[in-house]
Amino acid sequence: MRHWIGPIESLSDACRAQRLLWAFCLNCGHGERFDPRNLMALAGELDLNTLQARMKCRRCAQRRAHIVPNDRPWIGRD
Repeated sequence: MRHWIGPIESLSDACRAQRLLWAFCLNCGHGERFDPRNLMALAGELDLNTLQARMKCRRCAQRRAHIVPNDRPWIGRD
């Protein structure tokens, strides 16, 4: 398997790098992990800054998300 080299700046970058995305709420600290393929099916191709602005916390309903790519590939997930 070839490893991804370079920044992950969009959902398609995360898919090519096979990385899940963590979304953390800057208001309450709630965090969830997302599969970028599912997000692309819902919203289409987005850069991570646009995605951060659109995400709403399930716990406190604020739009103060911070998106971080997971540090390891999703080995074995299809």
